[in-house]
Amino acid sequence: MGKLENVFSWSFSASHDFEECRRRRYWSKYGSWGGWDKQAPYEQRKAYQLNKMDNIYSLQGRAAEEAVVWVLREHQRGVNVTMDQAYETIARPLMNRCWKESKDAAWQASPKKFCCLREHYYKLWDAAKEKERTAAVVQHTKNCIAHFIDRVLPRLADVRREDEVDVTHSDEGDPESFLFNGVKIYAIPDFVYRKGDLLHIHDWKAGKVKESHQWQLALYGLWAHVKHGIAPEKVCCFVEYLTTGQVAPFAFGPEKMEEVIARIGESVADMSSYLVDEDRSRNEPVPKEEWELAEDESLCRYCNFYELCKPELDGVL
Repeated sequence: MGKLENVFSWSFSASHDFEECRRRRYWSKYGSWGGWDKQAPYEQRKAYQLNKMDNIYSLQGRAAEEAVVWVLREHQRGVNVTMDQAYETIARPLMNRCWKESKDAAWQASPKKFCCLREHYYKLWDAAKEKERTAAVVQHTKNCIAHFIDRVLPRLADVRREDEVDVTHSDEGDPESFLFNGVKIYAIPDFVYRKGDLLHIHDWKAGKVKESHQWQLALYGLWAHVKHGIAPEKVCCFVEYLTTGQVAPFAFGPEKMEEVIARIGESVADMSSYLVDEDRSRNEPVPKEEWELAEDESLCRYCNFYELCKPELDGVL
């Protein structure tokens, strides 16, 4: 195997991190690089470990999303399943395994292999709060699965496996991406299928409604156009809010494509300004200190990298 190379890349989540806190982007993309090597400097190894850290709400979303995909696959096999079956078969075992790994600090042996929850690592909950929050997470996950079965699945009932467009997810290796204007762009839609001459893109959301979700789906529309040659007006996007069972549909189209291209271009240019000589081919970051801390310091308490930035924040937070 050749030497791994830290290639300049862009994604919606990377752009969001960069906008909220330059330093967070530094830690996740550059400060953590190579931290899997036990011989790497302490700061590098710590950044890598913190970069792999999860939180209870993203775990909740992952459990709900894996459960609804299982429900969909069972339906395609001609098997109807209940919310309880999906929760007990998929969501509960996943959440229990990750919870135990985190509580037992199994991640110390391998941050990539074992789950570490920020709530445990930073000791954010006392016993009473932990009991209250975990009960709420279980109920929320069940609600998401129930809403999918009752309100989303009927709209996808006739989608066959052979109609689907394969998407590579993070647990399968390097996630789905495409090359645009010389930049590697990560775009990982949840569910994509062809219907006649149209391409339908669905993304499951287990949290609150956010305006940014429309931009995320617009990025997926660009992915469909660049990677699969689909005309913008033939791309149909759907944000599936599992919390309520509501759907937010919108047509992609040429105008939205131009808007998302412009947004990517501006973001890539801003990120490039934090590279030595703005050279994306070298992808060498300027010194850590030049990557500013978040302007909104309240965000720091909720950041995985709080431990590494804390010396600079003492007296501020």
